[in-house]
Amino acid sequence: MKLLLSISLLFSFVVIADDHVESSGYEPNVAEYYVSSFKEGKDMDDMMKWAAKWTKWAEESEALKDYRSAMLVPYYHSGELPHDFVWVGISPNPEAHYGGNDYWINNGQKLQAELNTILESGNQAIFTWQRTVSETPDGQASYAVYSDCKLGEGVTSEDVYNAYYAYAKAAKELGDVAGRKMIFPGAGTSSNWDYDYVQLVTTSTIADYGKNWTNFWSDQAGEMPELKALEELGGVCENERSYSIVPVKN
Repeated sequence: MKLLLSISLLFSFVVIADDHVESSGYEPNVAEYYVSSFKEGKDMDDMMKWAAKWTKWAEESEALKDYRSAMLVPYYHSGELPHDFVWVGISPNPEAHYGGNDYWINNGQKLQAELNTILESGNQAIFTWQRTVSETPDGQASYAVYSDCKLGEGVTSEDVYNAYYAYAKAAKELGDVAGRKMIFPGAGTSSNWDYDYVQLVTTSTIADYGKNWTNFWSDQAGEMPELKALEELGGVCENERSYSIVPVKN
């Protein structure tokens, strides 16, 4: 998990977004992450050719009509768990997600056999719940920073989400341009991952991530009551890392 959600930098591609519910923030959806390493002699060119075939195949099926996917390429990270990229696939709910998995298992054998010639086997695969807190102004992302987070004592994830959502909404009015998510790992999580959730922050361009520090954080953020309310909940986020995103199926 430390490896998988070590992701961030995106090129200038469409961010995978959730449906917005104004009264209560954003509804949760689900995602799967496949940590991937190339076999000797294989590289991203091989993977991109395979992904184009997979996308054409997936778009012909009702079972995968709501499944969106991308490849996340490491940028700033510790290197403790070497990998070449992480495949992420997002579905609106578990029923749609597992329906897509069922279709893949029963109909994707030829594509799977080809994929097995490109990637090493036995890498980590993780199922997660995730919930959007805010989106970038244009719904795009080219940079993302992930952090592992622990809740404060006696604080629930819903407490944090509500405070984080209020903060993000107020921050937008002051010029903040970041998109944010809270991600909750499930099946496939490493046994030594000792955190409660993963925080994801994105910006529309790589440059925007730096500009946001200058235009927003350096001047106004410290005076926001919404930020102070969020900070009063306690908890800690650490292990920041970043990746770039290559879209596959939007």
